[in-house]
Amino acid sequence: MKIKQLAFVVAGLAFSGAALSAPVTNYDTRFNVTAEVPDGVLITDPDGNPVTELDIRLTPGGSGHASATNTMSADTLKVKSLRLWSNNVSDLKVKLTLDDQYASTGSPFQLNSTTGGQLNKIPFTVATIESGAAKQTFVNSGDSKNYNMTAVGSGATGHTEKEVAFVFESTSAYNTYASGGYSGVVYANVAVAP
Repeated sequence: MKIKQLAFVVAGLAFSGAALSAPVTNYDTRFNVTAEVPDGVLITDPDGNPVTELDIRLTPGGSGHASATNTMSADTLKVKSLRLWSNNVSDLKVKLTLDDQYASTGSPFQLNSTTGGQLNKIPFTVATIESGAAKQTFVNSGDSKNYNMTAVGSGATGHTEKEVAFVFESTSAYNTYASGGYSGVVYANVAVAP
């Protein structure tokens, strides 16, 4: 009987404490925390750890894999080794789709700047390079490409993977753009190809 009464008292205290808590109104720093849990087909580092965000900075002649030396470019080889990855050993083909935050589907990728009180843009492409295969170029937001994967291991402990590098490159020479800081976001989605 005493245990039952004690349980009611503890439950009542927990409920009243939660009801009395109020949002904090005085603080020095607020952290907005989010999480993105990828599904079984994703982009990873060589150890299979998901890579959900990567910072890329285009500079004049920044990538040796760019089509021209006078463009603004960068590649992920200088940042992090990446893999397309599936946790299912039978997924031998995947589809990679790239979307631009600022461009509608079917429109060219672009970086934006409001330096000088006007909207300036840098159109750019994203390409993937991989060992033993031709470069595949994504020109417009929403473009998709298929990749053949290699099985590693078998059964429940196996997976498939494909090492790739991403090359970001402006469509014109760097000196044709207005000076200033430009930014944009490209979202990558990897799915099993039909």
